[in-house]
Amino acid sequence: MALKEKFRAKYPHPWLVWEAGAWNVPETTEGSVGATRLPLTDLRDCLPAGDAMCFELVALAERGPMRLGRASHNALVVNDATVSREQLVLTPLPDARWQVGRVPDSRPVKLDGQELTEAPVELQPGAQLEVGDVRLTFHAADGFDERIARIAAQVLAQTAANR
Repeated sequence: MALKEKFRAKYPHPWLVWEAGAWNVPETTEGSVGATRLPLTDLRDCLPAGDAMCFELVALAERGPMRLGRASHNALVVNDATVSREQLVLTPLPDARWQVGRVPDSRPVKLDGQELTEAPVELQPGAQLEVGDVRLTFHAADGFDERIARIAAQVLAQTAANR
């Protein structure tokens, strides 16, 4: 519980989570499909299978809109061959809210199963974005805390079962 309070104090912002799943590495070599998991072998026994990558969405007024895409110049880089070089624009709104819009001429994106246009749409907690083969979930700070608690409970249950 103490760790949760420290985490929340240090990271009070919403999060965008790149969910575990197929990862199409943007290379021309064979075998260019991986998985979004931590590569640390010493942690594999204590982490749930298929860990996700998390992006903290810090809403600083001077930062303004953030781009998400495959290219390294984006604020949020999703290095997957099915994602456009510049795919989405995430814009902070008051009260830790965010909106998202598709970059013109980028590949199609779905928000909760519906085609996303270039017109910005406010993200609701738990919203699912499908960007190529990549799934992203938007979490408000409270929702992210709940997700961490669920994963912590799974890890504790897994640890207890292995004893």
